[in-house]
Amino acid sequence: MKRSVSVFCLVFLFCAALFPACGAAEGNFDSLTDWNVRIAVPEGTTAVLKGSEYYIYAGEENSIPYVMLRTYPYDDALALLNDFTGYMRRQYPDLEVIAEAAPRTVGDKLCFETDYSYQVSGYEVLDRRIALTAGGKAYLFASKEIAEIGMTIGTMLDDVVADCVFLRDSGPGSGLAEGYLYCREDGMPKYWLDFSRTMTDNLVLHCFFRSGGAAYAERCFVLDLASAEVSGKGLQIRQVRGMDGNDCSGWFEKLTLAFYLDAAVMKAERNGDMPPGDPEADILTGTYVMVPVGVSGDSLHRQSHFRPAGDGPYRPEELGLWARFLFFRNTGVFPAAAETAGNPEGTLTVRLYGEAGAELAWYTVDAAGEGIDGITGEKISLMR
Repeated sequence: MKRSVSVFCLVFLFCAALFPACGAAEGNFDSLTDWNVRIAVPEGTTAVLKGSEYYIYAGEENSIPYVMLRTYPYDDALALLNDFTGYMRRQYPDLEVIAEAAPRTVGDKLCFETDYSYQVSGYEVLDRRIALTAGGKAYLFASKEIAEIGMTIGTMLDDVVADCVFLRDSGPGSGLAEGYLYCREDGMPKYWLDFSRTMTDNLVLHCFFRSGGAAYAERCFVLDLASAEVSGKGLQIRQVRGMDGNDCSGWFEKLTLAFYLDAAVMKAERNGDMPPGDPEADILTGTYVMVPVGVSGDSLHRQSHFRPAGDGPYRPEELGLWARFLFFRNTGVFPAAAETAGNPEGTLTVRLYGEAGAELAWYTVDAAGEGIDGITGEKISLMR
């Protein structure tokens, strides 16, 4: 089914579920800022964030009964529950669906609920799932209880869903992923789906191409979302334009984007009547798995896909990769290789080489990536 897709709908489709940063509880509330939701924590319970899941334990920590929350990049709560039922059947061979997915109102929220039962350690577990969409993602609340031994929570699941408050819309600049990046095997950025410069009813695809030389140039295409066909987690792009307005749709038989918890997948199928394309200067037929990235400023060159962990110390291979990005930012040329060697005083020398083996640059840095350009003598920082 074809439908118009605005930036609002794009947000619903495209927000990857990032691990949340759980703010300090204010009274009986926890603010999960990266999930854009504030949870009212029932009195006498224990709320714990564990990676991508948030738990509220009614009894002992790590034990049934509890309420759980996780987010998913769905724009349809019913579709999420239908897919989730398939997942549950694979996890529990004795699964019984005791209540099929159906709409219901919880507090002031329109939700869908599915209830399951299955055996764990000889006990029957009642597993309820309530799903709703808000601000760009699907929220899946769950509760697990074992009634035969008194491990129950009463109305706690409904109360948590009814009392939760969504903090803001999810979109560019909201703290979620601002784009998705595909790199070549050597680490060179190739394709970048940019949310930070998204225009109304459009998405920008940045491509780093070169033709006949070592330097890469950034070429951008506008993906028209208003004419896209939406299906499940992704969409098929019908209209592609250059930033100059030229129609490039005829390049492709098909161009699709699909979105998952930790990645986006772009599949391109070039038009068979077109030339096969230059691997350095064209989008070729293929499948490109992109990782979510945050970006800053007006260009990808400000921040690469490779994020340093804290302030170091960094491994030699990390410093080598960031030295290549430093050179790329300054020149547009991505070095073919980086060679690192330790020095007696504890610093590291990073030498960069071009495709023909010629030395392009060298830097002497400490384990935090701070040092000097060996050719110019200027101070540099590889990690900024």
